[in-house]
Amino acid sequence: MKWLKSFFPLHSLFVKMLVYFLVVIILLSSYNLWSMTFYSRNVNNEIVKYNLTLIRNTVDNFEKQYSTWKSLLLNLQHNEFVGNISRQADAGGKKGIDYLQVEMVADQIRTLVSQPYYHLNNVMIYYRNHAFLLERDGIVNDDRMFKHYYISNSYPYEFWKKTERANGFMQMLPSSTFSIGTEKSEVQLLPLVADVQGSPWQIIAFVNMKSWYESYKGMAGSRFVLLDPKGTKLYESSPDAATQPLPEWDGQSEWIMEKGSYYFFEKGARSGLTYISIIPHNELNQSISRMNWMAVLLFAATLLIGTLASWVFSRNINQPLKRMVTGLGQTEMELYQGSIAEFSAISNHLKGLQHERKMIKEWMDQTKPLLTSYHYLAQFKNIAIDTAASKELLVGEGAFMVIVYQLRYRHNPTLKLDALMTRATGKIKDIITLQIQEAFPLSHTLQMEGKQILSIVYTQEKSDMLQQSLSQLKRIFDHDQSTYLVNIAVSSVFQQTSEFDQAYAEAMSLLLQARPLEETQIIWEKELRGDVTGFTAEQEHEFYVNLQAGNESSCQMLIDRALERLQRQEATAEQLSHFAKSVSVRMRRTVELLKINTDVLPDYADMLAYSVTPDQYREILLDELAHATRAIRRKREEHYDIIQYVIQYLESHYNEEISLEQLAYKLNMSPTYLSGYIKEKTGSNFSDQLNTIRITKAKELLETTNMPIQEVGNRIGYRNVTSFIRMFKKITGQTPGDYRKTNWIR
Repeated sequence: MKWLKSFFPLHSLFVKMLVYFLVVIILLSSYNLWSMTFYSRNVNNEIVKYNLTLIRNTVDNFEKQYSTWKSLLLNLQHNEFVGNISRQADAGGKKGIDYLQVEMVADQIRTLVSQPYYHLNNVMIYYRNHAFLLERDGIVNDDRMFKHYYISNSYPYEFWKKTERANGFMQMLPSSTFSIGTEKSEVQLLPLVADVQGSPWQIIAFVNMKSWYESYKGMAGSRFVLLDPKGTKLYESSPDAATQPLPEWDGQSEWIMEKGSYYFFEKGARSGLTYISIIPHNELNQSISRMNWMAVLLFAATLLIGTLASWVFSRNINQPLKRMVTGLGQTEMELYQGSIAEFSAISNHLKGLQHERKMIKEWMDQTKPLLTSYHYLAQFKNIAIDTAASKELLVGEGAFMVIVYQLRYRHNPTLKLDALMTRATGKIKDIITLQIQEAFPLSHTLQMEGKQILSIVYTQEKSDMLQQSLSQLKRIFDHDQSTYLVNIAVSSVFQQTSEFDQAYAEAMSLLLQARPLEETQIIWEKELRGDVTGFTAEQEHEFYVNLQAGNESSCQMLIDRALERLQRQEATAEQLSHFAKSVSVRMRRTVELLKINTDVLPDYADMLAYSVTPDQYREILLDELAHATRAIRRKREEHYDIIQYVIQYLESHYNEEISLEQLAYKLNMSPTYLSGYIKEKTGSNFSDQLNTIRITKAKELLETTNMPIQEVGNRIGYRNVTSFIRMFKKITGQTPGDYRKTNWIR
């Protein structure tokens, strides 16, 4: 026992932490044992409730889906183009149909089919009087559709020819397996047939039930059955499984246990359909058994890991503390005596910490003026600081104004100049402090940023004394205008120090009104200014096109016009700078887009940053323009004939997916410039060139082969036969079929 006490002292931190952890683990373990026992007793009921919730969610989703399908088909039924196609077929047969309207309806059908939420495999408009259907790929004869593309033993071609009209707008037929397309892929589809009494067409929609069921299926191992109001089975999730006959349902019970299976029933309020979820009882027993064993294993693992973690954690905390106590040394003062020996040793050093705190307080009293400036900065920047400590700082109260001095140096920076400007900013701050404090002793001046100084003046109005002080500062600063410029903004009068940030924001907004002048400006009031425009949208496009062509004179003329417009509109220095920087960025990006090495170009960003007047901006922009256009022209001279390359590329790749952007990338050009260049050199645009080459190739195939029209379109790059027919007729004046009849070479 003594050996145990020497190895584990009762008052040590290690023993106490380990005991606390073990107590917590025991409590949590007791709770877990009780929870597991309670859960095992009630899990069966919970699983029943869970499956009831699942089938209700399934019913809710399918009912919403049913309403959505009905609404979609109703909208399609009353589509004006659907009716137009019927009337055109009545008047002139299939030849009299406007294929543009066919494409519009087909595009609408493609949109419905492409939406994954609708789970639609296809939607067809069946014109039985004319024996053809309009679906997502265009017009197809009904015998070809139901004998070759949508084949089902349950729904042969004769079934669709004799389908009687439903009592309501939409009829839901039992699902069946269909062989779809040329690949004959097997898909389980549920047909929806919708029509209006007296309408010469009806709409057939095929719902992909596998896709729908995977979205809303319930518990693993369950089966789902869907019955129509007459009790006919519309869909079963496992039609090949050996199943028992469905039990009789009284229409009220939520679930029935019969022949070793659970049957969960629900009836749809909108559709009248009956939804049944079937779960074998052994599936539930296996699930419960698996969960019980998993719970036991997790409980054992938790208990073991918790005990080991408690030991390791307690040991890891105890050992460092023991090392710290060993190194603390000895002291006579003891401020803390408690049950933990390690903490008692640490407390012996609190006296030394109190002494250090006293020394720090004396130092803080000496640096209070600096802290006052910091407090002002915190107020302006909305930085939260210790309220109790800040009460001792010398911050004024009462009505005040904020004056912001924005400095702008006139020369490109170097390491030497940076140091000089830093010292110069400090001297300027001293000048402002002397001038303002002479008139307003309670004022406070501080440096907000590297080139920004701020004064807080406690006054009730913008007095003559303030105007005289700022005018005197203007005379001082104007003597050094070749080295730096100062813009001064004076805020309104504010009453509460809590409004420092508002006053600062107002003064900063006034600085944006500064004009591009080489003198000190004092801004007192906010002026109403309209929007200014450098380049119009047309001029910006024209500038970009001429810049890519290396046309220096045209670009120079556009820059001159824009600068003259900005001067007439009395643009501010900020607006003028924004325009100049945007033009400079446009030139540099154009050069980079053409993959020209930008290292050969000077860096104009710093030059623009130290410009003031429109003439200075013009001189720098025109110099950058000269360098850029010279480099662009040299790059253009290195390329061979662009049009020849474009024609050769189109003639060798006409059957591929070709885009203007893809071709422009190969030529290291922008799509806009390449499009304009092709139009200028050939008189037709890129798409016209491509379509002309494709139709020429189509003529050759139509004259020399008996290839189907759709395959001819695919061979020359048209993936949609309707688009091919429309383009062929637009260029030749004939459809492909008529052209083959008149130009066939035997």
